[in-house]
Amino acid sequence: MHKFKLLVLVISYSISLFSQTDNNNGVWNERNAFKTNTTEADFMVRLGDIDNLGFGWDENFNPFSGKSTNPHNYPWGWDTTDVMGLDMIMVPSSMGLKDPPCGGEGYSGQRDELMQKYNKTTFPITISLKDIDTSKIKSIIIQMFVDDFQSKAICSKFEAYINSTRAPYIEKILNTIDQTGPIGKLITIVVPKEKIKDYKKGKIELLVDDRTTGAADGFAIDFIKVLINPKVLQYGNVSGKVINETTGKPIANANVQCGVQMVKTNAMGQYKLVKVSSGLALISVEVAGKPEQNFTVDVEENASVVRDLMFK
Repeated sequence: MHKFKLLVLVISYSISLFSQTDNNNGVWNERNAFKTNTTEADFMVRLGDIDNLGFGWDENFNPFSGKSTNPHNYPWGWDTTDVMGLDMIMVPSSMGLKDPPCGGEGYSGQRDELMQKYNKTTFPITISLKDIDTSKIKSIIIQMFVDDFQSKAICSKFEAYINSTRAPYIEKILNTIDQTGPIGKLITIVVPKEKIKDYKKGKIELLVDDRTTGAADGFAIDFIKVLINPKVLQYGNVSGKVINETTGKPIANANVQCGVQMVKTNAMGQYKLVKVSSGLALISVEVAGKPEQNFTVDVEENASVVRDLMFK
């Protein structure tokens, strides 16, 4: 019994080591944070505490490094004082309306409880920008710590809405994630310039749902962080080749894009992306005469990743 108590104390202590305050994120256990003129951005707005859905972080784990968490148990008890839609399991609203296309996963077992408690299974998440002069917004990056999205395996098709307007730039990355475990990871999303107008209304209401497929693909979000006029984030580099999956030959002059950065492959099909934000990066590839294809790459802080992209 004494050994068990000691183990619990050691685990609790190691988790609390990284419960902290820092200049870019504020106090981690606060559910609303606002900072100005950080090293990352002119303005930082965060909704939700940084606590891995309440499980805490392993010793020395940095959620902004781009690494995935270790698997954790589910379901867990939702803290009713937390922000609705964060730190809780959500389930696509189309689940139960038709047969799931590709089986299901454990989180989807929460559907009935969600319906009984709230009569719905997804929730809009509202982030206030009232402390920001929206006329000063020139560029925006959104960071989310997401958990157990499995679109590739479960055949879900997530839709994302910002203030009731579809946000395909968010959907692209959510629909390429495969987070079996369940595990959590940071994703970084660059808001296209033409979509910045959607963020100048004093608030951001984000809704993520799959309204069409019937997929049993539950998911969770730990926190959302909005960087207004971003500067320098933690980053790594990504390089490799774009290869024709059928012939095995490299593809020259393909457009390879990650965020606002776009490069062309050389005659040998090689590409290189520098200073890619840490986390799960979305890389889009365009080849003349063919539809765009999307890939995700795990990027860790200060690391160089070699990834060949197999274009179908």
